[in-house]
Amino acid sequence: MSRGRACTPPAPVRLTCALACAFLTCAIRSAPGDEERPESGRARLFVFTLEEGRAVAPPDAPQGPLPIGSLAKPFVALAWARAHPGTPSPVVRCTQASRCWTASGHGAVGLVRATAVSCNSYFRALAAETPSDTLASTLREAGFLVPDPLDAEAAIGLPNPAGLLSAEPAAVLRAYAALLREPWPRAEELRRELLAGLRDSARVGTAAGLADAGFHAKTGTVPAIDGRPRTSSGWAIAIDEAGRGALALLHPGTGRQAARALASRLRVGAAPAFPLAALPATPAPPRPRGVSVAHGDRDVSARPVRVSLFTALAPTRVRARNVGPSPLATSRGFVGPQGALELRAGDRLDAGDWELALPASGLRRGVRGALRVDAGPRSLLRVLAEVAPIDYVAGVLRAESPGADPELRRELAAAVLRFLAEGPRHGDADVCDLTHCAFFVGRGPRVAWAARGRGALLEAPEAASIGEAEDAPALDELSWQAALASARHEGPARWTSHCGGESLCPHAVWGGGDRRVFRCQRHGAGDRACWTRRWRQRDVDAALGGRVEELHVAEQDGRWALLGRRDDAPLRLFWDEAHARLAGVLGWGALPSPADRVARETGGFRAEGRGLGHRVGLCLGATPAGALLD
Repeated sequence: MSRGRACTPPAPVRLTCALACAFLTCAIRSAPGDEERPESGRARLFVFTLEEGRAVAPPDAPQGPLPIGSLAKPFVALAWARAHPGTPSPVVRCTQASRCWTASGHGAVGLVRATAVSCNSYFRALAAETPSDTLASTLREAGFLVPDPLDAEAAIGLPNPAGLLSAEPAAVLRAYAALLREPWPRAEELRRELLAGLRDSARVGTAAGLADAGFHAKTGTVPAIDGRPRTSSGWAIAIDEAGRGALALLHPGTGRQAARALASRLRVGAAPAFPLAALPATPAPPRPRGVSVAHGDRDVSARPVRVSLFTALAPTRVRARNVGPSPLATSRGFVGPQGALELRAGDRLDAGDWELALPASGLRRGVRGALRVDAGPRSLLRVLAEVAPIDYVAGVLRAESPGADPELRRELAAAVLRFLAEGPRHGDADVCDLTHCAFFVGRGPRVAWAARGRGALLEAPEAASIGEAEDAPALDELSWQAALASARHEGPARWTSHCGGESLCPHAVWGGGDRRVFRCQRHGAGDRACWTRRWRQRDVDAALGGRVEELHVAEQDGRWALLGRRDDAPLRLFWDEAHARLAGVLGWGALPSPADRVARETGGFRAEGRGLGHRVGLCLGATPAGALLD
């Protein structure tokens, strides 16, 4: 909403008794961002989530459609794209005369930056260039209630004599989940720019602070939902790559403050950021399969890869040793050869050969690259490595396919490059070192994660001596060039431990429109790699958040689903959520792949299946450790 513009607040929305979830005391002040005016006093934070497509609202949350403000802006961009097929996104100049929320204007902005800073001028221009019927129909498709008549001001959430653009919180969550999951016909490049803007919003924009968990985020500020004059309420939405997310409403407050409050709430306690019982069932979408190593106008073979390290171990202490031949600069001075440094938040280490050791677990890992250390929740350290693409690919090869034949290693290297070309998956990090992205061990040694926070060496430490003797590359120059050439052509961007004799398409596991199957060249129908698991009733109840009376496997529109009843209510879990929930109690091996059958037996349930991993893309073949890695 523009500064200094008079507005008539909507009819009051009655807030009843005290909020059962946490109260936040916010000293509200005016600050750059998607904000309106100073606020003061005690604020309430309401956090809405989706569970199995159903909205979950906190106690005493406002009911019905609510004004949503700038949360509508991404869908204004969608309407503009529909009205201008094949047209690149414009650049708009936002000045002091533009009536934006910041009096000084944002300068010349494109879609990425305009989304990150929630520029009113930019999205008002898009709305003005879009036919009103296209604008209205697009917003209605997203689940929003549209004022009539609809002008450019109202389309971006600003006051209109006919009313305010509004929506129910569940509709907003579903619309943003679809935004991450569903491509835009004839405008996919614009959607990618928009998603980059949502990532930047979480990192350095109006929703700054939400990037740590890998969120796309957006904020909005609206007149007070209870009708109080000269007061505002703030929205913040955060959605991750798996389609999981939350929508926060802070009253009184602003969008920027709502984002800060939501980030604080998500950092409290433990990972995952949301309690498993509150996770929506929307699965991780298969992003478009790359036919090139280029992502937008960036060539992933020519830029560093940012890797989030050790998240499964939640480290509070990390020690870095310079195992290279020369001194290396750090933010606290130089570290000579064989010198060591106890890392702390705020440290920056120049690129070189580093051995990282975690005293609490005994784990050590070699990394060739630069390092950054940030503060995590509860005194944890967040370590990010910035490595050359060839070193990242080599670190994945060492982990995923040690000892494999050269042809398979080149195929996997090409798949890793296609995977990187699809864009970052963790906010300010491109990837993590877990199988959520790719099993990455840098320069070794290999470690498998039998359970969260517990690693097991897969090779003797001397088998991957770091820095001093381990000079033989995991990927030689000839193989690297072959992988680059292969990555420029269509092929798999996912890999799995064992296909079970029948590869699956991405749609079967994650949904979306990609039903292509990359057939396995290593396993036939007779090589099923069958497995059986028994789940105790009490473990299943704990994992799925209630008394589970029934479980079975079904196919819904070509997708694998685990169906049943929990506390006498229907239960539906797709692959990602079923895997994550069971793993939280039973370990990563509880569901080795999408099961063929799940049935009740005495004392619990029996699951049977084949293969290891999600069974999509390039099949690496299985090792005994493979069951631990997926």
